[in-house]
Amino acid sequence: MRSSHQRRERDRTNAVLHALLQLGPGPHKSREITARTTMDEDEVRRRLLQLFKAKVCYRPRFGYWELRPTPARPTDTPGLVHPSTTPLLDATLLLEGIHSRTEQVVLLHTYFPVTAERVCIAAAGTHDVRLRRELAFTHGAVDRLRRAPLDSDAPGLAMLANLAGHDAPLREDLRQIRSAQVALTESPLPGWILVSVPVRRLPGAPAIPGAEPRVVAAVSILAPDHGQGDPLIAYGRLMGNAVQAAIESSVVIAHHRFAAPQAA
Repeated sequence: MRSSHQRRERDRTNAVLHALLQLGPGPHKSREITARTTMDEDEVRRRLLQLFKAKVCYRPRFGYWELRPTPARPTDTPGLVHPSTTPLLDATLLLEGIHSRTEQVVLLHTYFPVTAERVCIAAAGTHDVRLRRELAFTHGAVDRLRRAPLDSDAPGLAMLANLAGHDAPLREDLRQIRSAQVALTESPLPGWILVSVPVRRLPGAPAIPGAEPRVVAAVSILAPDHGQGDPLIAYGRLMGNAVQAAIESSVVIAHHRFAAPQAA
C-alpha cells in the first residue's frame, strides 16, 4: 500500500502540474506557477525538474516552463482532446477506472469562463472501433465533442447548473440537473448520448480548508443510445461515487495565504 509520505509527494507534484494546466499553453515564469500552489518557489522548481525529467514539461528558456503536447496513441481518436491541455495524472486514472467498469467512452470537460465554452481535456476508451467509425463519417462531431458552448449538452449543463449561486434563479432543466447532480442529453454524434456529473475539484488538485469548492469540470460517459433509461442514470451514480472516491484519496491541503485569488 502506498505510504502517506509517497502520496503527499505525488500530490504535491500533481499540484504543480495542475498549476501549469490552469495557466494554459505557452511558457510561464516560475513565480506564476508558484502563485497557484501551496509551496514556496524552491520546492516548485524542484518538482518542475521532476516533471521535466519525466518529459511532461520543458524549459523553452531560463526561468520559464511549458507543458509538452501530449501525442495521441495510434489507437486514440485524433482531435477529441483539446491540444493545449495536459490533465492531472490522477484524473487520467479516474477516467480509466470508470471506463474499465462501464466499457464505455469516458470524457473529462472543463470550461472557459470568458467564452462560456466547455472543452474536453482528457478521455478514456476512445479506441472503440464503432466510435471511431461513426466519428469519421459524421462531419464536425469531433470538433463539437472537443469544444462547444456550455449550454449545448450534458457536460456543459452539468457545470452550468452548479456554477450559479444557490439563491440564483435557474431554468427548470438546470434546476433539475442541480437537484439530481446528473445531466443526460443527446451528444453531437447522432445515435449517442452523454451522461455527465459535475466535478468540484480535480483529483490531485489543492483543497482550501473551509472553502466550498466551485465546479471545475464534468465527467461524462459517451454511449450508444439504446433507450436504456434507468441504466444510464445508474452510470451517473457510478461516476459520482468514483469522482468522490478519487478526490478523497488524493487530497492536497492549500493554506489560505498561498491560495490564488478567486475570479470574480
